[in-house]
Amino acid sequence: MPGVPELPEALARRIRLVRRDMGGLLFHFTRTPASPLRYTLPDGTDVASSASASSVLWKILREGTLLGTGTWTDGEECICFTEAPIHEFNSVFSLVELAASEEERPRYEPYGVAVPKEWLFRQGGRPVIYDHPDAAGGFRPEQRYRFVPYDPAAGIDFTWEREWRVRGRALRLDPRNALVVVPSAEEAFELVYGFSELVPEYDDQPFPTGAYHDPRWLAVSLDLFGLSWTEPLDR
Repeated sequence: MPGVPELPEALARRIRLVRRDMGGLLFHFTRTPASPLRYTLPDGTDVASSASASSVLWKILREGTLLGTGTWTDGEECICFTEAPIHEFNSVFSLVELAASEEERPRYEPYGVAVPKEWLFRQGGRPVIYDHPDAAGGFRPEQRYRFVPYDPAAGIDFTWEREWRVRGRALRLDPRNALVVVPSAEEAFELVYGFSELVPEYDDQPFPTGAYHDPRWLAVSLDLFGLSWTEPLDR
């Protein structure tokens, strides 16, 4: 392919193995909303829950969908992800406990969904392009959603987010290509079983002889990575 340097596949695999700042997952983290959540599920059930990052995550999993926003994308609705490995984001989450005010808190909290990078690429996801604010006018209209201002001399630097974006109002999640992220093993256990379906076992009998839980979502807890989260947990 013109313009692409040669990189043998064996060497590419080794590079991915030794680079701690690279991974195969992209993360979409939630944050605490300004007001309590109220929404209606596809089956008509009305749900009311508290204003918390965990409540937002449960809403996402109940609906199976990530919703886009145009808040930081110049009005273009997008679903945003970060390429930063989870062990690096632990440090970002710890800033919540150090914040002296709401303004000092990072907008990410340790509740979210991870998807494979290759899967998101097939859905149209692309890494953003960091460039000087004056360069925005040079982007084609169909590519402007990827533009993020960058001017370190003026204190504008969001490159630490290593952001990816998918254009659109919503992105339907595939449970086979998703991993739910929560702070504690207790929450991971509750989530996996809370969304599981009880399936009867027959053992070659005409009547059920038992049952097992068939999980819809798989989850991982951040305390396995050494992060201790002490704020109240509520959904």
